[in-house]
Amino acid sequence: MQNSFQIENPNPSFLETSRRGSWWIEPFFTAIGLLAFVVYSTWAAFQNEHYQWESYLSPFYAPLLEYDWWPLSPAFLILWAPAGFRLTCYYYRKAYYRSFMVSPAACAVSTPFGDYKGESRLFLFQNIHRYFMYLAVAYLFVLSYDVLLATQFHATGSATSYGVSVGTLVLMMNVIMLGGYTLGCHSFRHAIGGIRNRFRNGGGAVAEACWKSCTKLNKNHGNWAIYSLFWVMFSDFYIYACTEGWWTDVVLLGGL
Repeated sequence: MQNSFQIENPNPSFLETSRRGSWWIEPFFTAIGLLAFVVYSTWAAFQNEHYQWESYLSPFYAPLLEYDWWPLSPAFLILWAPAGFRLTCYYYRKAYYRSFMVSPAACAVSTPFGDYKGESRLFLFQNIHRYFMYLAVAYLFVLSYDVLLATQFHATGSATSYGVSVGTLVLMMNVIMLGGYTLGCHSFRHAIGGIRNRFRNGGGAVAEACWKSCTKLNKNHGNWAIYSLFWVMFSDFYIYACTEGWWTDVVLLGGL
């Protein structure tokens, strides 16, 4: 029986496709969003100021490490860890492969490259994602502690009042967003339960429940990746705006 399927053009030109519809919208706007974050975070890290206001600390600078021997912004002592986690993340790999390297830009769209070689040679560094994951989990505890510090107001001498402000909620939401992204990570899901052949009779009900929770987060891993990316940027901008007096941080509960 003869196969009726035929390839229209065995050697298509760059981005040639028979697809109809706006297939380019997703990689185009993904590239714009990622580029916007890279530009903003680079600017925020290099400025080396406006990262702390009252008890608030920008997540780009947390934990704050200031040393006399370090000539650059303290942000660079921190950002390599979360940046490495996102750069090697499975979702972000797909995002920037499609958006910046057009490899491929979309399904059934030609690329400027020849045979697909996978993540070999230079891209072997992607295999260290699981180790960045451990750092990202530890980073959640650091940011959670900063949320606790953000409940302290109007310290006078040894007296400190506690409360909740808009800034507290902004930093708290940042932890929630990053938690959803980090705990839904493919590597974290594997570490929790993916390495087990079974949960019952040795695996444990607790491990199974944790694995199922990670699986639920993992189903929307791409959304958590985008939401957390822009919320951490907004958290830094919120503190920057407070230091510049562009808006007043409103205390919602206590703190008087």
